[in-house]
Amino acid sequence: MCIISLILFISFENILATSEPILITVSPSMENVIFDGKWTNLSEWKQSSYNLYTFDDEMVIHLRTAHFGDYIYVFIDPVNDITFDKNMDEATVCIDGKNNKNKLHDTDDFCFSVLLENNNGSVFQGNNLNGSMISMKKILNPDNFIAISTISDENDRYSKTPHPSYEFKIPIGLFGRSDNYGFYISVYDASSEKFYSWPENSTRENPLNFPSPSTWGDIISPDKSLPEMNLPTLIFSIMFLSIILIQSKIKLGSFTK
Repeated sequence: MCIISLILFISFENILATSEPILITVSPSMENVIFDGKWTNLSEWKQSSYNLYTFDDEMVIHLRTAHFGDYIYVFIDPVNDITFDKNMDEATVCIDGKNNKNKLHDTDDFCFSVLLENNNGSVFQGNNLNGSMISMKKILNPDNFIAISTISDENDRYSKTPHPSYEFKIPIGLFGRSDNYGFYISVYDASSEKFYSWPENSTRENPLNFPSPSTWGDIISPDKSLPEMNLPTLIFSIMFLSIILIQSKIKLGSFTK
């Protein structure tokens, strides 16, 4: 009985220590997003998943996520950063395609970063070769990847006080379709020289350092709408299943005659 109680206590402690996963939603409205690095209008990112993160020094980050078609969409809104350090403030999104929680970054791990007032973000891929300590390398930006940042304006949904904000459009083809990815975000405030991360235990020391995927959280599609089947695949699947169903009915009919 004591052993069972101990196991239950340890399991409960592990649950408390694990960050709640982000629940991503499918949203066709993402096709209408104007990528200018901010809320272009009050309803632009409204049809997306919402998460709020607060920190000990009163920093507040509003996170919006969604997926549609071949892309994952992310909006990061650190409303309490009211100092503007152009090309120094930064937001980063990391995705582990297999969510295997490796200690070092492998080839299915990607990080996407953009600096304040920049419209050309950077992409990094895991490069764990023979246990090398430098396990992320910068790669060419993929087609249709967007990472852009600017200063917010009166259209921001959460604060009318100007602050940095960041928009991302990330091609799913880089890391493959899944309903469960490893996920990490960070915001760097250059004036305070602080990183604000989710999960909070996934620490980051400098802009060229990315935390271990073993410390990343999870982003999941609870309704399995991600992975989505593209239209040709969906049509083929329906036709294939229809043929099987028709053949089964024909065989069943011949047996019942």
